Amino acid sequence: MECETLRAGTAATARRAMLAFGIALIILVGFEACLSGPPVLSPPPARLDSLEGYGSLSVQGESGSAKTRFSFCFVLPGAGRVEALGVFGRTVAVLVFKEGDSWLVLPSRHAYWTGREEELLEKFLGFGLRASELASILCGRWTGPGAAEGAGEWKLDRDVRGNVLSGERDGFRFEVGEFFRGASVPRTVAFSRAGRAGRVRVLKIQFNKPPRGDLFGPSVLKGMAPKTWPEIEALLENED
Repeated sequence: MECETLRAGTAATARRAMLAFGIALIILVGFEACLSGPPVLSPPPARLDSLEGYGSLSVQGESGSAKTRFSFCFVLPGAGRVEALGVFGRTVAVLVFKEGDSWLVLPSRHAYWTGREEELLEKFLGFGLRASELASILCGRWTGPGAAEGAGEWKLDRDVRGNVLSGERDGFRFEVGEFFRGASVPRTVAFSRAGRAGRVRVLKIQFNKPPRGDLFGPSVLKGMAPKTWPEIEALLENED
């Protein structure tokens, strides 16, 4: 009986670890299980003010492997929202970035944590990314209006048409595996850093659509209680 209890506890711990790991890595930009048909891309505009869409993510790390789904919305240059989706499309976590700050919201736990923009990703990934950099990785736009803040800090490789094929900064690397047909927008992106690796597949992406509702305002915290980071970690470990 003790051995069975120990095995069950070990399995549950592993599942919780992969859940937290999957939530962390979804920033690098679902509904894939619920949708069929070809990927959807709206024509990229000359001036990029916002982007939104959804995709899927697979990750591998020391704790094992996991898959998750996510939706995203970015209003450039510095506002972003990413939702990690669980079974049946349930929102497991919401990550919000705005004006240099970030919030991690756990709706089912009625709890949130807040810190500086890069601090949230640093805690999860061990590598701080700005919201504008996440947007650039997803849409492939690194120059011109709406380009990522700090884009000059990246080592970017391009093809003869100027499409960004890969990028690297401080040990973090991403590489485009496939573009949407006839466009410079990535459809699949692989990434790696310090023993962690994964792949994002963008299923739909649209540009310059007015955001629906109050995605980045105070309403996201309505009914939520502030928590310290250790308290958030404990809640994640007990997420079903």
